[in-house]
Amino acid sequence: MAELLRADRELEQKTIQLAHRYRTARPDDKEKVRKELTEVVNKHFEVRQQRRELQVRRMQESLENLRTAIKKRADAREEIVKKRINNLTGEEAGLEF
Repeated sequence: MAELLRADRELEQKTIQLAHRYRTARPDDKEKVRKELTEVVNKHFEVRQQRRELQVRRMQESLENLRTAIKKRADAREEIVKKRINNLTGEEAGLEF
């Protein structure tokens, strides 16, 4: 992710520079600068797409971990509830380390 963020910043800066070059270029140079700008914007688009795909993969992993934790808690519901009630009523007092 760090590499993608670095590439994103660099391409954003290069895009801004090329856009400025295009606006200040002589008419006969504009097409060349526009072509270069198009290439850089396409690369920038790809980097941002890769960042988003990575974010989605990480979110999916996080969601799967959360689902696993929810299932474990659901399976252990009776034990969790019993421990909580004992804790609230003080019935387990003195059994702690």
